[in-house]
Amino acid sequence: MKKRLLTIGVLLFSFSVACFAQLNQNPCKFLGNITTRGQIQPNVGGLRYEALWDQLTCENESKWGSIVNCKVSSAQEGIQKWNWKSSDAHYKWCKENGVQFKFHCLLWTSQWPSCLASCSATELKQQVEYWMDAVAIKYPDLSMIDVVNEAIRGHAEGTENGHSCADFKRLLSQALGNSSDPYDYKWIAEAFRMARKRFPNAVLIYNDYNTFTWQKNDFIDLVASLVKQGAPIDAYGHQSHDLDDYHNHNQITNFGNTLNEIHNSITQKAGKELLCYITEFDISQGDDNTYELIMKNTFKPMWEADYVAGITIWGFVNGATWRDNTGLVTSSGADRSGMRWLKSYMASAAAINAKSPYCGTGSASIQLSSKTIQLGDSTKISVTAKMKDDIDHIDIFADDELLVNKYIAPYEWYYTPSSTGTHTIKIVAYDKQGNEVEQTAELYVCAARSPYNDAPIAIPGTVEVEEFDNGCEGVAYQDSDSENEGDATIREGGVDIVKGGDNYAIGYTAADEWLEYTVNVKKSDEYKLSAFAASGLEGSGFKLDLDGKALVEKVEVPKTGEKWDVFEEIELGEFNLTEGEHILRMTITNPYCNIDKLVFTSTTTPEETGVKEVDAISNFSGICKVYSLQGSLITSAYIDNGNLSALKESLKKGVYLVRCENGLNQLVVVND
Repeated sequence: MKKRLLTIGVLLFSFSVACFAQLNQNPCKFLGNITTRGQIQPNVGGLRYEALWDQLTCENESKWGSIVNCKVSSAQEGIQKWNWKSSDAHYKWCKENGVQFKFHCLLWTSQWPSCLASCSATELKQQVEYWMDAVAIKYPDLSMIDVVNEAIRGHAEGTENGHSCADFKRLLSQALGNSSDPYDYKWIAEAFRMARKRFPNAVLIYNDYNTFTWQKNDFIDLVASLVKQGAPIDAYGHQSHDLDDYHNHNQITNFGNTLNEIHNSITQKAGKELLCYITEFDISQGDDNTYELIMKNTFKPMWEADYVAGITIWGFVNGATWRDNTGLVTSSGADRSGMRWLKSYMASAAAINAKSPYCGTGSASIQLSSKTIQLGDSTKISVTAKMKDDIDHIDIFADDELLVNKYIAPYEWYYTPSSTGTHTIKIVAYDKQGNEVEQTAELYVCAARSPYNDAPIAIPGTVEVEEFDNGCEGVAYQDSDSENEGDATIREGGVDIVKGGDNYAIGYTAADEWLEYTVNVKKSDEYKLSAFAASGLEGSGFKLDLDGKALVEKVEVPKTGEKWDVFEEIELGEFNLTEGEHILRMTITNPYCNIDKLVFTSTTTPEETGVKEVDAISNFSGICKVYSLQGSLITSAYIDNGNLSALKESLKKGVYLVRCENGLNQLVVVND
């Protein structure tokens, strides 16, 4: 089976973790558990999660129906309004403690968001897209995801918050699969395609129950159907809640055969081999002897099956999950007999050396000090590895060119790319037995920072907000995702640019996003500053800094219209600015404001600035825009060889700012 590599931020892992938990010493498989009453640590007997388990699944906290509590108009709005608190906390804890985080789950027609009950099929598809987009933004480095949960006929078809789950399953089928029959599984195939687009490096799993007993064939047919429909499914998940039925000796001794039969049938019917995950392993038995018997005669064949990537036990403390008597330890923290057996088994050679689709040799990770740099800068490559034998050496490559052989830890190297674009960093780790592990990471190199029009924006004048400096994210701008959600594609990168205002504006704004502009103040003077912005909600806002110091600490953008397309002037005050070049930063403090421009106007009279009536504007032919000194667009006109006579005849008496295509700005006085 081909090994699938997983991208986790700037870290790349195989399915083992850098630091192995107490119970699991196998470098190829994970042994996980779930949250206990919403908490990671059970607070009984001094037990610590990370001392036992190396993978975590949230029992409820990351489910679709647990997070989504209202309809939204964008993924960014969902990030702001939905209930992410518990899911975020568990995801963060996993990253900080070297524990793998499995996302459970994207779509489920049992615990689904009741706020979506009134959606049309078209509306529901849009809400699903917002949901998946938001998850991808919040958790971009997920390694494994339950994409769809419990979709076999008869599953997840009860009542949720007074709404029919069966009706919702049919609606979801119409929304995603354009089908009134949810059991042709077209909607599930589309859900996997949507997930792959947003999570290209995650293992995508279909998860269900009763897969060993009553609905074994239904499960096999569903998984095979998804493969035949071209769905990018990587794995199937046995929830394994039906293990209690393996209560007599004959069934128990034949469990391994059942496990193999299902895997072989899926492989045959699908025409390809998929990974197997044991996703929700539990045994509901109050009698410890029966519990232990079922445990050791089902867990062992699961763990030793070479197509099983890992096992998640569904319950740590007895009485703390949705099923009775499933916990491995008592409510006081004492081991039940099943836990004592598990500890003994996981220390055995059979458990430690059990094969997996993912290794047989070990694991490695790459960390880049920065995944995006400017041309001419360097990034530090740091490599860690855990292998069957001691590490012999590690080779580090950039775009298949060998950079260095490292024989002594720490395995580090500074790399300075010679060109812009995406570069592939690859490492190959070798142990003393000649085993090897390969991992890759991507480094993006952008051009050095520069003003948008190759010249600083003149002040007095207008800062069009879409004309932020050229350069890397994190240097010239910061956006919450890599996609431009707006309808204007005049700039590369993830800044959300929309059509609106004079021509363009920024929209879909999120808190802590920022843009920077190189500006040139022509003369030390006092300037009036106005912003032109729109919002469909109350509470939007931003702030302005100049050279890292606060210029305007708080700008409140009022609600100007339901569709974010009514731009109003907001007067920000008068400020003394110093002649010369400066860096102006605009930071979003409260989301959902669209911003068109910032206008700087001298508070002194034109005579005091030395501006005179002129009849020509350089030696230029092309389109120029004419603004009032308050920043309002008056007109656009073609200037022939710099002659302003025709333009001035069309204007009333006053002072105007003329901005031309070549970036030239000129104050023009019309006296009559």
